[in-house]
Amino acid sequence: MSAMQSVTASWVERLPAGVRARPRVAAGAAVAVAGIGLLLVAALRPDSAAERIPTARVERGDVRITLVESGELRAESQATVSAPTDKQIVWLVPEGAHVKQGDPVVRFESTKYEIEKATTESALAVARAELEKTLGALESQQASQEKARLEYAALPELAEKGFVNRNELDAARLAHEEVKATTRSFNAAVVAARANVERAERDVQQSERKLKEGDVRAPRDGVVVYATTGEATNPRKITVGMVPFEGMNLIYLPDPSSMRVDAEVTEFDLAKVRVGSPVELRLDAYPDAVFRGEVTSIASLARQKISRVTGQPIGVKVFDVGINVLDHDERLKPGLSTTVEILVSENPGVLYVPIAAVFVDDLDHTVVYIAQDGRAVEMPVTLAGSTDRVAIVSSGIDEGDEVLLGLPQAP
Repeated sequence: MSAMQSVTASWVERLPAGVRARPRVAAGAAVAVAGIGLLLVAALRPDSAAERIPTARVERGDVRITLVESGELRAESQATVSAPTDKQIVWLVPEGAHVKQGDPVVRFESTKYEIEKATTESALAVARAELEKTLGALESQQASQEKARLEYAALPELAEKGFVNRNELDAARLAHEEVKATTRSFNAAVVAARANVERAERDVQQSERKLKEGDVRAPRDGVVVYATTGEATNPRKITVGMVPFEGMNLIYLPDPSSMRVDAEVTEFDLAKVRVGSPVELRLDAYPDAVFRGEVTSIASLARQKISRVTGQPIGVKVFDVGINVLDHDERLKPGLSTTVEILVSENPGVLYVPIAAVFVDDLDHTVVYIAQDGRAVEMPVTLAGSTDRVAIVSSGIDEGDEVLLGLPQAP
């Protein structure tokens, strides 16, 4: 029997007698590793495929431990275009287009307000005509009042001289008072007519404003992003043909020079993230492009994670993390899904093994199995971190040792 075959036959030299290892991987939450090559060597027993256990050599190199999370791009600064009226949308600027301040972005149906404008202008003409008529009547009445005043003013002197009796004087006085009362009525009618004209003018101005609002223009430069409406579980973007309610958000114009990512980390990974941690960002739409970022904020309070599918809490506690994008690129557009890789630590010149070589025994000891002198020897190890591919080992094994990539079975 060859030496390699005897390793498989001998199987495990156990540490505490009677303890059997269980296939539980001892690894911290982690993510990606760059520039690490793992040298796989021959199987321990090439003559039996069912019992073949590959091995890997313990290597020394640089290991980057990172956290990989998902997020969404957004602009830290943006303007909002809201619906000025409840008219139907007949045209929208294409989403993603770059617009300048003053460019049209939304056009509304205007027939309704053209009719309304014509109606209010007709009402204004009628009100003005009524005012002119009332002013003419008031002028005539004022002339009648002046005539009655003059007639009455001369009678007291004539009455003293005996040319007019008392009854004629009282009748003239009453006639004068009646004319004054009628004049006051005419003045009130003029005030009411003026108010009607002012009201009609406001109606015309409002209809003109609504008609002009048929074209809504960009309040600033930016990239067009459509707003969404509907339930969180079934959001819908605004479309041509819909009738928004007045004040409803229609379009966002984010500033592309202030892009950031809203991400979240679980409570188990919170201690690994620091403000200032470097970040690499990849867009789902452009998977080959890598952009630089930096963690700028970490929430103080946890919240329940919300499922993007159902919109309901899923029982996992997460903390919101804000990441500023340091690069400027036209591909960085709000709303794009993003994968962020947050650097946790850089570990130069450390020993590492494949994560598949690390196990936890029944006593919760972290162990690896070394191919040594024809046997699989269980060795306790101390880990100093891990990714989803490798584990950093601080003690227990040496560079060049061969570790099993599977769990040996007891004879």
